[in-house]
Amino acid sequence: PAGTEIRVTVRNTLPLPLVLRGLQDHAGPVQDSIVFEPGATQALRFRADSPGTYYYWGRTGPVPPNAGPGARRDGSLVGAFIVDSAGTISVPTPGERILVITVWSDTLAALGVKSEHADRVMRREIVPRDRWFLAAVNGWSWPYTERMSYTVGDTVRWRVINASRLPHPMHLHGFYFDLEARGDALRDTVFAPAQRRKAVTEWMIAGTTMTMRWIPTRPGNWLFHCHIVTHISDALRLGSMAPSRAAHFGHAENGMAGLVTGIRVAPRATVVRAPDPSPRRKLRLFVTERANVYGDRPGYSYVLQEGPTPPAPDSIRRLSSTITLRQNEPAEITVINATRQMATIHWHGIELESFYDGVGDWSGWGANVAPPIASGDSFVVRLSPPRAGTFMYHTHTSEGIQLASGLYGALLVLPEYAPPQADTTERVLVAAIGGPLDDGRPVINGSATPPPIEIRAGVAHRFRFINISPLETRTVQLVSGDSIQQWRAVAKDGADLPELQATMQRGAFALHPGETYDFEVLRQHPESLTLKVIGPETIANRAAYVARANPREPLPRIVVEIPVIVR
Repeated sequence: PAGTEIRVTVRNTLPLPLVLRGLQDHAGPVQDSIVFEPGATQALRFRADSPGTYYYWGRTGPVPPNAGPGARRDGSLVGAFIVDSAGTISVPTPGERILVITVWSDTLAALGVKSEHADRVMRREIVPRDRWFLAAVNGWSWPYTERMSYTVGDTVRWRVINASRLPHPMHLHGFYFDLEARGDALRDTVFAPAQRRKAVTEWMIAGTTMTMRWIPTRPGNWLFHCHIVTHISDALRLGSMAPSRAAHFGHAENGMAGLVTGIRVAPRATVVRAPDPSPRRKLRLFVTERANVYGDRPGYSYVLQEGPTPPAPDSIRRLSSTITLRQNEPAEITVINATRQMATIHWHGIELESFYDGVGDWSGWGANVAPPIASGDSFVVRLSPPRAGTFMYHTHTSEGIQLASGLYGALLVLPEYAPPQADTTERVLVAAIGGPLDDGRPVINGSATPPPIEIRAGVAHRFRFINISPLETRTVQLVSGDSIQQWRAVAKDGADLPELQATMQRGAFALHPGETYDFEVLRQHPESLTLKVIGPETIANRAAYVARANPREPLPRIVVEIPVIVR
């Protein structure tokens, strides 16, 4: 608790000098640096007066000013430092946990041979072939990370610390969480209740923290994980730990690694599960595959059946079918796998029963766990979305390949009492990558050169933005000439923003992987605008930039410009 006097002795057992930071009170504007020579021991004494979620860390070798936690082997020299409000007991409240994210790397000589599969996936992060890249939660990589166990109705409070040198969009399956605080190694800002927004994915840049609170309302197995596919890929498994590519049993535990935490929510003894309501809406969704779309590699797509005839197994679309459901309306979606691969669909942001969440051999409860969908097989998903908003659906199998190859789509939930006719003021923009190869370019709605967007003067239009890129963040700007325009923020991750945040603001924002945002665009007169979507270059060009190692050369970017014509 705040006001505690801390006395700690630090001994450096490394053969290198160690610079220690963060083991201090956090009322001041800077972090103290303490240098420990090899074998040195020093006693520290201070009073912790500033409540918050903090961390302390060490670096070896030369350290730049104000440097955060280290990379490579320094990446594990970090620890949580939590200061509760004065007067509290020094034991976490029930349901409170601390999750520390670390990333480190080492040479192949230390960790073994890297497979072709691992190298292909890790190239997206520009990790060289001769290094291993590893990611952990509280020191462990999935499937060895701790399983969090709760009961329906519990209040869960997590303090999440990104103590790595990389950003992470952290995504919770099945539930929304309330964002209570954000901070870093120096400060922790607690939000007033009216300022707290809901999210299912929260972007955490390097060295930042967040405090999140959520209440599980449905039993089952769930996940909390980073939404950058290289941070959860089985490519992170070392040497002999790498699973067989043909493995079918235990897909969830064999098909992922890294920044994944499993959650088990037990039902309350007095609760009896109600049967699924009779669906009023029935859809058939096909997982399709076509050979040689990306060089010698296939392309994939989700295609809704329209009419009495199913789509051909090799019919793929530039952008998978957009699924439109209605709030609180029971729906049934039969997913047919027409590919040669295992398939799954995660209904990202949708509050549904665990069995239908889409993580093969994990989603469900007890003996009732859903398998991945085998080639030629099908799976029936039942859901009644409780809120209207902008969502997505995507593969949760071999994400590093399938996601970039087309297995994603937009999922829109209309308000319960919306008129039956189509809303002509909706504009959906899905950011992704055009293929799994190193030359795959950024695409919007499946195209590197998307067509113009037309809107009507004097009418409010809802722009729904979705980013399902494997890694890449997009900066989105609505401009007139060189001037950034205004729009009104509406929603994040399908949840309406609190009143204090649903305001007119500058028409520019960062759209991170696994996030959706809604903005209202209202223009009073005919004019021509441009929607700019700015993101990283192709993997090949990023790798060439790193190889040149020219600090004066700007980071390569691709700008996709979409004309916005106001009639």
